Amino acid sequence: MRCIILIIMCLVAVAPAVAATTFQSKEDFSKWLAFYYLKPEPNRVPDAIRYMSEAGFLDNEKAAPPIFGFLAGTLQSNPDKMALWISQLGSLNERHLGVVVLGVWYAALPESQKTVYALIEKHPVLKPDFEFLYGGTPMSVKQIPLEQGPWVLDALWGKFMATGDSTPVERIISTLPWIDVKGDINRLLVGGAARWSLTSNAVQHKRVLDICEKAEKRQGAEVAAKLGEVISNAKKELQRE
Repeated sequence: MRCIILIIMCLVAVAPAVAATTFQSKEDFSKWLAFYYLKPEPNRVPDAIRYMSEAGFLDNEKAAPPIFGFLAGTLQSNPDKMALWISQLGSLNERHLGVVVLGVWYAALPESQKTVYALIEKHPVLKPDFEFLYGGTPMSVKQIPLEQGPWVLDALWGKFMATGDSTPVERIISTLPWIDVKGDINRLLVGGAARWSLTSNAVQHKRVLDICEKAEKRQGAEVAAKLGEVISNAKKELQRE
């Protein structure tokens, strides 16, 4: 149950010093990532992935979903960049290449499957973890079943950071009724994480608050009531700040 933007800022804040990049500081990087959608700079995306790798950020398993979600979103917006970005990230620490594999896979572009298989074959160490991809076809982040756990919400927030699109946020909103579900711990956890992350991000992002307010008018009574609580709590927090 957490706000992924806060996780990114906290993990970057404690990361060790890294080699020079186009980012001026860790704070500069965290803001760039969280608010990328306001001023997209696709040419800096490979630099950002390398920065996170060198800083040790990608050593934390919780970092993977928001980052591959972010990468998938930026690739969908810049499909012509995929080959270039793969070549620029070829020297990335092999332990961290998983976010690239998943980012390309969940971008669901025409060349995604071929590119992922080539990347795995080039780096056999990846094969045990990603063997399951050989039995399926690429899908968009928004198609990942939400029942798989709160990490799916993190991937959706990553895609939101990349695009500012309302679809990832609306998908997260759809899980709010799970807060009251009985006998299904996974759905209960997802619903709670959705409420918390929506509230936190609505405080930090005017765009998220706007999406929530517009969505509330289109929802059925059950979702609208819970979304109304999210909006109310976010506005109270904004007033305190």
